[in-house]
Order: sequence, then structure tokens, then C-alpha cells
Amino acid sequence: MRIITHLDSHHMVNQYVVTAEDSQDGILIDTPSLDRKLIEILEEKKIILRHILITHSHEGHSSSLGTFFKIYNPTVYSFFPSIGGYGAKELKDGDELDLAGLSIKVVHVPGHSLDSLCYKIGNALFTGDTLMCGSVGQTNTLVEKELLIQGIKEKLLSFDDNTLVFPGHGPLSKIRIEKMFNQDILEASITIFG
Repeated sequence: MRIITHLDSHHMVNQYVVTAEDSQDGILIDTPSLDRKLIEILEEKKIILRHILITHSHEGHSSSLGTFFKIYNPTVYSFFPSIGGYGAKELKDGDELDLAGLSIKVVHVPGHSLDSLCYKIGNALFTGDTLMCGSVGQTNTLVEKELLIQGIKEKLLSFDDNTLVFPGHGPLSKIRIEKMFNQDILEASITIFG
């Protein structure tokens, strides 16, 4: 598997282009913008953008979906059947996809947003704003934060310690590192599920 990281400097959001090792069919994770550098990456590597996985519908992660449709006509996947006015294939927790020669496990972890999805592809976990290096996504209430942390503990931290974490913002991490050093998770003391 090949993973190409592209930082959208306008929204400061990480975008990821993922392909199988010997394939030109590509998957893009999140669409904050379509800038010249990303187009150059796709053209230089001869990647055909077939699929877009949306981690959540906040503007910084989905605002340029229309532009991608005009140029590449990809299939879009998200928690909601429509995103930004464009149709998408609706996903739910536990779904498994086979796209561009890659097996993808869908993990729904609400809290930062109702529609927050993470995608596990091989040893890589694409977490959007759910889990970042040393922190978790912002929430509006304490209940949402506890829901988010509970979901992270149950669904994400159960993956192998060496699973690489590719967040929507900031540097890469590993599940092991988040278990040991993520202050938001370590400081969580309220359990809303008993």
C-alpha cells in the first residue's frame, strides 16, 4: 500500500491519497480543497482518483467535494447519504469495503461530530478529527467528550499497538503512543456507560 500525505495549507488539514502497491486506482481521504500541488501529485504518480472517503462533514474536511466531482467523478463515501449537496454511499460502523484493491474497515466514533468515521486500511488508521497525536477532537459538551473518549478506547485503542494513526491535523502517531501519552484519554475519569 502507498500513502501520500498532502497538507491543505488553507484549512491546515491532512489529506491522504491511498493506493494498492501495484495499482493506479486511488482513494482520497477528505476534501478540504483541491490545490495545484495535489493535482500535480495525482498527475505525476498517474493516480486515477476513483473514491473519496469523508471522515466527517465539517467544512474543512469536505468543502471542495464539488470541485473533485467536476474533475474526477469519484464515488463518495460518508456517514450521511448526502454531503454538501452531493450524493454519497452511506456507511455505518463495522462496514467493510473493497475499494481500489484495498480492504477498508469503517469505524464510527461520534463525539467530535455525529458523523465522525475512521477508516482502517491495512496497518493504517485514518482518524480525521477523532484522534490526533496527543489529543482528541474538540467537542461542545462534556457528555460528547466522554462519548468520544469511550468510543476511542473501545474501538480504536483495541487495534494493534503498532497501527499507524493518520489524523486530520498534526503529525502521525501510533496506537501505542496514544495509549501511553494522550492526555485527553489519560485524564478521562468519568464513565458515562457505567
